[in-house]
Amino acid sequence: MRQRRALVPAVCSVLIFALCSILAPQSFAQSQAPAAKNAPGMYDSTKEVVLNGTISGVVARPKPGLPLGLYLTLTTTQGQLAVHLGPYYGRVAAEKGLVAGATIQVRGVSTSFAAGEIFLARTITIGGQTLTIRSQNGFPVRPAANGRRGAQGTQATGGL
Repeated sequence: MRQRRALVPAVCSVLIFALCSILAPQSFAQSQAPAAKNAPGMYDSTKEVVLNGTISGVVARPKPGLPLGLYLTLTTTQGQLAVHLGPYYGRVAAEKGLVAGATIQVRGVSTSFAAGEIFLARTITIGGQTLTIRSQNGFPVRPAANGRRGAQGTQATGGL
């Protein structure tokens, strides 16, 4: 009889733990989903815009608080803005024509970070060639190696 009484609290504890294990992840995921969508630096494809401008500078090392990678300083009719190209275009930017003085068209999304506002480029059109910088979900893609060009001038071979 004593063993039976000792077993009841243990079984109840196991059942309560199992129930919490099943319900907690679902409620946690539901409570976290809206915050993740509005987090700084997230790529929201519903807010994509197209900008035209002239490259006035190329910056390989951004100021602290901004994502690492290559930046173009783009001069538009509304002023200058920092265009983030991600981590993969640092070595091939010049051979793709992304140099000061070049006129380009950029499709992407403007977003805020603690250190300031930047424009996350998804595609860049220069001289009739379109370079894919990010996937439609905003993940950076690697430029294609010479001789292995995709339909848009690059090959999407990876994400972050």
